[in-house]
Amino acid sequence: MGNQKSINLNADVFIDDLYPTLPDAASKMGGLIPVSLSIYGPAGVSEYLISRAITKRVAYKNWRLNGEFIRDPDDQPHRFDDLAAGDLAVFEFSGDPVPQKVGLLLLSAKSAVDSQLHAVLSPLIPGGNKTMVAITRESLANAAAKAPPSHPIWLFARDPELEAALEDAALGGGKEVQDVSKKRGKSVSAAALAAAKVSAENNGRDGEALAWCHLQKLKAEGQLAAIEWSSQANAVSPFDFLVKSNANKIVKIDAKSTSGEFKRSIHMSLSELMEASTAERYDLWRVYEINEEGAKLKIAESISEFAKSILANLKPPTGVMVDCVSIDPEVLKWGDALNIARPTEGED
Repeated sequence: MGNQKSINLNADVFIDDLYPTLPDAASKMGGLIPVSLSIYGPAGVSEYLISRAITKRVAYKNWRLNGEFIRDPDDQPHRFDDLAAGDLAVFEFSGDPVPQKVGLLLLSAKSAVDSQLHAVLSPLIPGGNKTMVAITRESLANAAAKAPPSHPIWLFARDPELEAALEDAALGGGKEVQDVSKKRGKSVSAAALAAAKVSAENNGRDGEALAWCHLQKLKAEGQLAAIEWSSQANAVSPFDFLVKSNANKIVKIDAKSTSGEFKRSIHMSLSELMEASTAERYDLWRVYEINEEGAKLKIAESISEFAKSILANLKPPTGVMVDCVSIDPEVLKWGDALNIARPTEGED
């Protein structure tokens, strides 16, 4: 591997794409950004945690992940022996406004575990002075389609299956995350579950706000007589919105939100089911694929009979209460998908 003690971080990616404010921040920190460095691989080997720093010399264009030589761990004396020129490193930078943690996955063309990934990712590197490119998690996941579930590439790539399972667990489910955990041969950390709970709560608030934007639009167009954001006034309300149609019909709406795909499980509490079973009309709004631009929306109208059927089959023994149920969206009848755009600055 030669005597190189640092890895260049090309400024056109590391600064221009990822950390545009880093030069100013680094100048206030003496030009040295300490980071924890987690090294994975080659050959899918697990984490090796060390400390390093990101630096930039005054006369140099690029930044560097710098420090002393990286030695083999004591219990893995030949871990890095097969690395050669042309092998790949996948980086993940965490922290804002400066990186605090760096993940580094080494992929060796000689390794049977890495070779397929290496072959797919290598053509993405233009070569010459262009040795670093930005890649989305989704693209990385597509490249890793044939990688074994235990390969550390899945710590770097977006894994929709695991995301869905964690969201399900965070919202009160459990079977999905247990199934995924068994499939991958490793447990889900408490930190990952806590992060999923925060994400689910944020999605819930964001989805409600987007649904409210859509209701405001409908009212402004004269399609609704009145709208009320009930859960904003009462956090334990068994529905999110109360709507009056132009025909003076009352509709209760419960928004179920996710940043993921439509098919992710919907969770309804016992109080929501009871409210739905007795309401004149209770609609479910599925707000999904939430992103920076907005979200998609599908509506299942008048689910009271569906709610009654669930309640009729909930027969736990005395002293046992069922607090929540998980619902496959495919069992409900949905309207066509709609798009909800986030309001631009200055709009209400």
